Amino acid sequence: MKIYLMRHGETDYNKKKLIQGRLDIPLNEYGIRLAELTRDGFRKEGLHFDLAYCSPLIRARQTADILLEGEDTPIIYDDRICEMNFAEGEGVHLDEIATNPEYRNIYYLFHEPEKYQATSIGESYEDLFARVQDFLETEIYPKEKDYENVLVCCHGGIIRAFLAFLKKLELSEFWNNHQPNCSVNIIEIKDHSLHILEEHKIYYTLPKEKEDTIL
Repeated sequence: MKIYLMRHGETDYNKKKLIQGRLDIPLNEYGIRLAELTRDGFRKEGLHFDLAYCSPLIRARQTADILLEGEDTPIIYDDRICEMNFAEGEGVHLDEIATNPEYRNIYYLFHEPEKYQATSIGESYEDLFARVQDFLETEIYPKEKDYENVLVCCHGGIIRAFLAFLKKLELSEFWNNHQPNCSVNIIEIKDHSLHILEEHKIYYTLPKEKEDTIL
């Protein structure tokens, strides 16, 4: 079985470099187009999904709906693949966390994660990895023999958690893996063993004037 671990399309928060986390921000026009182009790329390769898992946040739901338009693929919405809770950092500009002492802990979260201390309203890396592991053990491993291709439509942070867990990365390396909007990571499961086949694969071709905005 192959798992296609995919990030949602672009939102206005992505475009403005605002931290989203659990904020329920919809796709913008460009994000919708990216999802459509990705869907076209899947179909060009003859790729069909037997089952899809999706984060309940609207940006992921919209992306999955576009990708699977006209298909009979069942979608399961699962809180365990929701984005990491960035607590007091949500809604803050990425540049501000580097200059405002009030957001020092959020700066650590993204730049020196080994120093990050989750607050009472946030989420620890330990809890993030725990839900990734639980999702794999209860949803993915048991279905290994049942399906050929499974889509998991979610978020940049949770995708990095999957990859860090599978690659056994140090926490300091967590954010080193670039995940553009609508990029896809292909993972193969065989005999309860997971192998990463491709990382951040792009299925769409951008118009010339848009190439620099997504990378």
